[in-house]
Amino acid sequence: MRLSYITPYLFAAIVVILGANIGVTEVLGAHPFWAVSIAWVGVPIGLVAAFVVKRLDWSWRLRSLTFLACLAVAYAVAHFGKDRFVASFAEDAMAGRMWYFGWIAIAATTTASLAAIFSPTKS
Repeated sequence: MRLSYITPYLFAAIVVILGANIGVTEVLGAHPFWAVSIAWVGVPIGLVAAFVVKRLDWSWRLRSLTFLACLAVAYAVAHFGKDRFVASFAEDAMAGRMWYFGWIAIAATTTASLAAIFSPTKS
């Protein structure tokens, strides 16, 4: 059975958006107020990134490893921002931005990672 070219991208988008809506992002450390909205911002960014890298003919392994490394960095930034924001009793605005934009980056790189992992090597 031949899969459609767009199927991995739809799968990645649906998984990330559903995960955010059922509370996975909140459990992993996102603020409850914007735990869902980060997915709606990050998913289109991740889809564009995955599609561009796929069109640049990067190998499956390079695409997957690059996006997984970016996911680890994004989670570290979000975690560090959350820790600094909480320690400052919500006074450190920069740490709050790191926490928020770190979670947007997590949604984007998770989407791109899933799309890269499940997309075929050749188009």
